[in-house]
Amino acid sequence: MKKEILGKYILQTATPEYAKQEAELQKIVFPTLSDEELMTEAQYKRHIEIFPEGQMIVLDGDRVIAATTTLMQNHHKEPHTFLEISDNLWLGTHDPKADWLYGLDVSVHPDYQGKGIGREIYNARQEVAKQMGTKGQMTAGMPIGFDKVKDKMTIAEYCDKLIKGEIIDPTVTAQTKCGFILVEPLFDYLDDPRSGNCSVLMYWPLDSNTKLSENK
Repeated sequence: MKKEILGKYILQTATPEYAKQEAELQKIVFPTLSDEELMTEAQYKRHIEIFPEGQMIVLDGDRVIAATTTLMQNHHKEPHTFLEISDNLWLGTHDPKADWLYGLDVSVHPDYQGKGIGREIYNARQEVAKQMGTKGQMTAGMPIGFDKVKDKMTIAEYCDKLIKGEIIDPTVTAQTKCGFILVEPLFDYLDDPRSGNCSVLMYWPLDSNTKLSENK
């Protein structure tokens, strides 16, 4: 995949020469995420070997300004963590016969946020989901808005209000505007105090009648 987006940037399948930049971008975009949950240059290169179609970057010239890492996985009803679903970020859990494209992250450099780049990435992932014969994409979004209200409510209360549409979150609400349907919170999904160590499971089906829990 390679195409121009927003009239000035290039969205393309990731290649090894940009892996170092991707790793540096992670540290900038996720400053409160634990070190063991930040992807490294070696891991990015390994992702390309395992599932090249699912790895994408956005370039401004030769500068990586955004990236996403995905694998194929089935919906697991039991709780899981970010490291468990990703094989400690090495993608050994990738299943080419799985029902869903699982998005591990979307990283957009702060200087480029608010321009619609994230939406373009989600749309491109939906194209990959269709290409791979899946039902669509699912992901776990970080409710980073919790950091501003953590003294007023618990993360469980925050997620409940978020899923009911009673509050707006900078990340999760933006994802619903792209097409994602919120399902449930995944407590202790990752080690990030800004989001209460929690993420919200969501999915975006290719067919609006498809439910996350349905099997092929």
